[in-house]
Amino acid sequence: MRFGRFGLVLAVTLITAACSTTGTAQLPTITSSFADPVADTAAGAPPTVYDITSVVTRRVDNSPFGSYDALQIEVTFNQPVVLQPAGSASGDAAGAQLTPEVPIDTDQNPSTGTNYGCGVLGFSMPGGDFWILSWEGAGRLANGNYPVHDVRTAFPGPVVGEATPSVSGNVLTFTVALSALGNDDGQTRVGVFAGNENGGGIDVTDCAPNGGGMVITRDGKPVIGGQK
Repeated sequence: MRFGRFGLVLAVTLITAACSTTGTAQLPTITSSFADPVADTAAGAPPTVYDITSVVTRRVDNSPFGSYDALQIEVTFNQPVVLQPAGSASGDAAGAQLTPEVPIDTDQNPSTGTNYGCGVLGFSMPGGDFWILSWEGAGRLANGNYPVHDVRTAFPGPVVGEATPSVSGNVLTFTVALSALGNDDGQTRVGVFAGNENGGGIDVTDCAPNGGGMVITRDGKPVIGGQK
């Protein structure tokens, strides 16, 4: 009888320990995407005319689980991606390296923040609250990341965090902590600028999406053409 009670207590203890070790379950990744037309690039921006073909965004719950804490922005191009070296303030004058920028509208309100236009491609996406900057900021940081600027009251505004890039072939992915975006929930509009610095000045080669920013999380209804 004494042994039975001990076995029961031990079993309850082990189950309790297992539950406390497991903790809160990881929230499912929230993914959204949109396609961008091929060959809708600016003229006169050689040699590498970076052409965006799709953008995927993910709201991610990393350990410790229970809340979304990171935003991933995955950009696919029509050509292999070559980034400027870590610690470089600009891309190469030959124009082979990509200089990307990503405006992020965290409050999804086009009347606040800083408007962002696409130069020679001729359209704008208003309301950027935070920017991942390259050519208009400090360039690529010494650790290989890109600075995230708070532009809600001024441009380029203060640096409030960093976006970590990774490249695989034609795909560039930025990961940024939501704490760097004013502790946003990750439901936001995103645009992407692509360009090079041929001759020492910025050449915008493509922007996405064509017609406005994208909402990361939504109620299942498409917000703009091409979004899924």
